[in-house]
Amino acid sequence: MVITIRDIFCAVRGALVATVAGCFLLVGGCDTGPAPSLYDPDAESAPAPVIDSIEPSGSALAGVDILTFTGQNFSANPSDNLVYFDDTRGEVLEASPTQLRVRPPNLPRPELQVRVAVLEAEDFSNSVSYRLDPAAERFSDIKGFEEPFAITSDAEGNIYVSLFSGGSSVGIKKIAPDGTRSDFVETTFKWDALAFGPDGLLYAARGVRAIFRLPEGGSQETIIISDSNADRLTALAFDAQGNLWVGGNAVSLFRLAPDGSVAAFPFQANVRDLAVFDGFLYAVGSQDGTSKVWRFPLNSDGTLGAAEEYFDVTAALGADALALAVATNGDVFVGTNADDPVIVIAPDRTAEVLYPDIMEPAAISFAWGAGTSLYMTQGVTSATTPDLIRIETRRQGAR
Repeated sequence: MVITIRDIFCAVRGALVATVAGCFLLVGGCDTGPAPSLYDPDAESAPAPVIDSIEPSGSALAGVDILTFTGQNFSANPSDNLVYFDDTRGEVLEASPTQLRVRPPNLPRPELQVRVAVLEAEDFSNSVSYRLDPAAERFSDIKGFEEPFAITSDAEGNIYVSLFSGGSSVGIKKIAPDGTRSDFVETTFKWDALAFGPDGLLYAARGVRAIFRLPEGGSQETIIISDSNADRLTALAFDAQGNLWVGGNAVSLFRLAPDGSVAAFPFQANVRDLAVFDGFLYAVGSQDGTSKVWRFPLNSDGTLGAAEEYFDVTAALGADALALAVATNGDVFVGTNADDPVIVIAPDRTAEVLYPDIMEPAAISFAWGAGTSLYMTQGVTSATTPDLIRIETRRQGAR
């Protein structure tokens, strides 16, 4: 049995008439007979809408991309067009008799049946098969009793995560691109930053004045970075020369050279994350109660140039900057504790939220995976639980 739009309308109309008649009986009977019908069964239906094409063709990001429907017999009034992806409606943004612009629901599925209904048309349009891909999705099935902290990746796209379970460390796990987990190294600590060095070893920071080198399955090696016990080191990034840049809640940024020597460059801030791109060291963190992005020239002699304020996160969002990643096109991704936790700063320093209403706060750590995937650790807030998220950025990561 095929149910038409007119069938639905008739059912609603019948229920409405019955309700109205019942009300008349309650207040004094039906001396005047039934109320006149608002529905004319002889009225001519508008022609059924027709979908000729949907752009982008074949697939789009769920809840993100704007789709253009080209066809016939649409209404010029956006609210008169109902666009269904299976049983879920999209948002019609603009309309004309031959074209609709639609934001699809956040409903990632490999195959959905898309149809259009138009007010005063008896029948739905033809059905078109379409795929909605996830803009952001949970990765590796983090359980409710598990909590990921720092993450990093290797050249093959494997993710390494400092993981707690039931409130205690279960070590650093290696997660393959298909989500399969394996043990990388046992450790009882929560790690705030992880980074692979050119020597193939994993370097880690955990809020003390030293950093640590962790061979797979082996014992950690301690490397003293700062002379001050007050320094809390929580951020790591390697440059093309093999120097490891180290930051944290300290009065300096530090460079650990391949020969093991350490140099300090004065910069007082609470640095939460670091990234290297195109001859610059980028940093996010807070200074005097304000969260910002800074960048520093990396000089050819291995020294660090003067700090340049790159973007004021607090002024733009009223949020704290927590994580940092840079794409090869120069876009800077900043993780925050805002409701929409990821922003993208273009090379011209304009910024926008990445995928509004798709992700939850807080974005506390980033790592580029294979291709255009950016992985995000979702930290605990009053409204959200810990998780590991894979984001499709459509940009190549600068490692």
